[in-house]
Amino acid sequence: MIFEFESNGDSSTLRAHFELGDKYTGKRQEGALRQITYSGTDITFDYGVRSIHPDLLGLLCLIIFYPFVGQRVVFPMPVSRRLEKAFRKPSFTRPFRFDNVDHRLDRYSGSKMALSFGGGIDSTAVRVMFPEAFVVHEAHTRNGHLVPSFSHDVVRSLGPERGALVTTNQRYVSRPGGWHGWTCAFATSLLLATDFDFGIVLMGSTISSTLLYGGTRYWNRFGARRKHGVTGNYWQSVFNEVGLPVFSPVCGVSGYMTMNLSLDLIRQGKVFFCTTRNGAACLRCTKCLRRDLMRAVVDPTHRPDWAPYDRQDVHEYLERQPLHCGHLFAYAQTRVPDLPPFLASRLRALPVIDSDWPMRVHVRTFDLCDSGWREEIRDRVVAHVEPMERRHLREVRNWDIRPVDQRPSRWRRIRP
Repeated sequence: MIFEFESNGDSSTLRAHFELGDKYTGKRQEGALRQITYSGTDITFDYGVRSIHPDLLGLLCLIIFYPFVGQRVVFPMPVSRRLEKAFRKPSFTRPFRFDNVDHRLDRYSGSKMALSFGGGIDSTAVRVMFPEAFVVHEAHTRNGHLVPSFSHDVVRSLGPERGALVTTNQRYVSRPGGWHGWTCAFATSLLLATDFDFGIVLMGSTISSTLLYGGTRYWNRFGARRKHGVTGNYWQSVFNEVGLPVFSPVCGVSGYMTMNLSLDLIRQGKVFFCTTRNGAACLRCTKCLRRDLMRAVVDPTHRPDWAPYDRQDVHEYLERQPLHCGHLFAYAQTRVPDLPPFLASRLRALPVIDSDWPMRVHVRTFDLCDSGWREEIRDRVVAHVEPMERRHLREVRNWDIRPVDQRPSRWRRIRP
């Protein structure tokens, strides 16, 4: 695959020329690895790049087109040996050649914080704790039309000195639409990083993504560092290796704590976690249900209207085993008065979380952060959130709501 990059005063274009061996079909890089088909459309951004480090441009090419790459890649500019070595690690199971490598290329380095901002509760919590971070928000076009979101207005209100809204079609260049993997959320941050001197990109990703496997069971991300690098995730470690680390300051807290941190801005109407109703929350999907439930716990004045959630698709979601984000529902069981029967009856099978670990931070998660930024970020978060104690850490390590027959055999022997 040969990449071409063009930039003028107000736009940038990334183009991939497919060669023999490249494929127009591939698989998403996360979840159920669903098959996707590339549309053949160029990737466009309404931001004209003045300068971009070759490694950041090379990484931008790969996070978008990795599912379709065949035998080799040729970048718009030669990349460093560091980027090539990062993709030689066994975690990347599809090896391909790097045909233009500059062994003398200096490592990228920046000095400022950026925030890859989605507009929801988690990234808003990061914005509250790190107001100096430059906010980068991606607006999406689908079939040539802008996908509406009220988060666009939030970013515009910050002004050009504090935030940038970049419109691109990269989320919908394959069918079915959507980012190929979670790292695609950083495409616009990679594009702007050199011009804006970004040294780290912050994100909003909570403990359910880091240590709790979607809220269903504990996963030892710390042990994964032996195989996947300092971050415990092989894609995330690539960013560290090329000089632009990405890290979530809230990766050690639950959605309850990010809800609590975001509460003032939620009340001001500046947080948008669901955009299916012309850019606003639908207040009837499972995502909205979780947000209403969390807010009812941390905000005593909040009285959700539960009736719109009494729907077949929500019932089916609540009956899945293990329940996605089960820790959020388990914590709410005894803390939300007058839960409707359709909800309360389906949560009784979950264990009750009696302690307050969902309102604390797992401080060891800061070990997953780049060492140059670790202390500053840890100190800031701990100033806002109390650390978990040993008993809380034990509860997190023991969290597992899978049915017994879905657990490893050692669990079945211990807990028949």
